[in-house]
Amino acid sequence: MLGHLKRLLDCGNHPRENYKEIILLSVAYVGGGVPTSFRAPGAYHMARWMAKAIYAVKIMLFHDQLEMSRRELAGIRRVAFFVTMVYAKYWNEAMIPSYAAKNDLDFITDVKRICDDGVASVAERAMRRHLLSENLIGLAIFDDRISPEQKAEMVEGMKRPSTTKNPQRPESKTPINLNRPLSAFCSVRSMQVLKSLLGGQQPTFLELSPETWNTDSFFKCAKKRAGVLKVTNDLAERGIALIQRFLGNRTKDERQTQFLLKLARLHTKAVLKKTKAELKKVLE
Repeated sequence: MLGHLKRLLDCGNHPRENYKEIILLSVAYVGGGVPTSFRAPGAYHMARWMAKAIYAVKIMLFHDQLEMSRRELAGIRRVAFFVTMVYAKYWNEAMIPSYAAKNDLDFITDVKRICDDGVASVAERAMRRHLLSENLIGLAIFDDRISPEQKAEMVEGMKRPSTTKNPQRPESKTPINLNRPLSAFCSVRSMQVLKSLLGGQQPTFLELSPETWNTDSFFKCAKKRAGVLKVTNDLAERGIALIQRFLGNRTKDERQTQFLLKLARLHTKAVLKKTKAELKKVLE
């Protein structure tokens, strides 16, 4: 785990500073000895798990200097262990669309292998809210970590009929079967995401051997588009918070709210380049 965390740190590709901070803290916690200064705890928001995760690891790093009861220390230690040994790795790969399917199964496997039963049970319940939908499993076709043999099995799985209800989450209350291959989650519905990436065209590369996909123009086009998909809700959360603060200071009337949103959209289209010089041209 330490080696993997250090590789994540060395890659330098961190969309936000707190992504990098959680890796730095995790490396320090597992004994990596990364020299770094410690930031003061940031804003603690009920909707932001990252803030809680960072705060828990910091508390454990300095727990000898803090007064805590045995119960408090045990609880914080469980959270910090989960964050550093499991969460940090998978959270920093959550921005890669094609990794999502395999990482979902690997995440649950690691939680059950590394963490205690209580943590594993809570994590599994949370994963059931979004685990491996038939629609999005098709993105795993572009995961370079999956073998050609497994991808061939997924293609066969895409020929199966889809579920009739198309549930938003798994309905079964039985434990998640970690031995099921990714192909077991595929159906004809899995083909839709591939068609969408190709603008409605058929993903004809599925008729070829997976070893040759990287030379197919349709596959390369779909893979490129899949690579820029936004698969986390981070941008959406920040955008919603920004517009709520903006509108909250100006109007409480829903009609005025919709008018301001349309006006902002028109202005965004009018100003192609977000520079001061371009803005002056529009205002002149």
